[in-house]
Amino acid sequence: MTWGAVPTLEHSREDHTHMSIVRRRLLPAPAPLAVGVLALGVALAGCSSQATPMSQSTAAGPSITTGRQTASGTGSASSTVVPSMSSTPAVAGAETPEKAASELARVVGAQAAVVAAPGADGRTARDAVFVDKALVAANAQARLLSTLTAAQKADLPLSPADPVVLAVSQGPAYPRVIIGKASTAATGAAVILVLTTGDPTTGYRIASMSRMLPGASIGQFDAVAVGSAPVGDASGLSIAPDALLAAYAGALAFPAPAAAPQPFVDDAFRAALSQGATSEAGAMGSAVTLKRVNTPVGVVAALRASSGKGAYVVGVLQRDDTLTEKTTNALTPSPAFTILSGEKVIDTKAVLRTYEFLVFHIPGSPGQATLVAAAEQLYAASGS
Repeated sequence: MTWGAVPTLEHSREDHTHMSIVRRRLLPAPAPLAVGVLALGVALAGCSSQATPMSQSTAAGPSITTGRQTASGTGSASSTVVPSMSSTPAVAGAETPEKAASELARVVGAQAAVVAAPGADGRTARDAVFVDKALVAANAQARLLSTLTAAQKADLPLSPADPVVLAVSQGPAYPRVIIGKASTAATGAAVILVLTTGDPTTGYRIASMSRMLPGASIGQFDAVAVGSAPVGDASGLSIAPDALLAAYAGALAFPAPAAAPQPFVDDAFRAALSQGATSEAGAMGSAVTLKRVNTPVGVVAALRASSGKGAYVVGVLQRDDTLTEKTTNALTPSPAFTILSGEKVIDTKAVLRTYEFLVFHIPGSPGQATLVAAAEQLYAASGS
């Protein structure tokens, strides 16, 4: 999602020089909260520098490939995606192409209207646009608006100009899923949105929003009129979605686990988190220890690509960063930390909790999965 860069703590060494410890942004896929992905520096950023939002680190822009057309993001919102077409389908999509496009356009417009809405009215408005973990992240982002720069705030809304439906789930059963692509309003960063609805009386809402990674692409799904089949028992895939999320979560731990073969290829999101945590821990020295644990929250959507070319899986991880003081007064709460925790003093320990919204492509067996979009949002903090 686009959640945003959110400073969380400051570190003070023996010389009492306060330095930024955590700068978070949702790596956002640009659509939910702020934008699918607010920042790649979602991990603890180096004490002496601030993390760079993912939206600023993708100058060349990602590409989205569907069928024969490839649209390369160029920092504008002009990229296009052309879903595949087919003849009379043997089965039908959960929604017609017209209905799916209408729902995506409606939600994108609603996101732009409520993403920064303040107070109780804002929370009520977001209830109609976001759902589940995406709603939690969106409300946290809104609470932390005062910690964002003007440029970050400007890129929270999605542009209504070019939303494109990539896939819909197959068949009439609920829950139903629509996967779409949109762009952030200010920078045109490509965002992958997952919309869900649980019953005929509830409209589609954003369940995940992630920003595409540099150089990433999304291949072709079956035509919207046909619908994309669910992964089901994961037959024909190199790894089951739940197993992939568990493996990726384990690889994100800090201190880093021992090197071992992984079912996924290296990616910019994981590299940034690892580098940020290593830098932060090094800057804090013996004054503070850092421990990071990632836990799979669940699979939001898992639909098969066309022609047996694997599947796309959207999942959520929860990251807990625990900072424990070894030297008295080594941690000083930042405004963002205080907003979320209500704490103005940290005596022993600080815990930062973040949702990570991830989109993977799982190939047919054999092969490694590839992360194509990601976003993160700091949503809770506590101190003792």
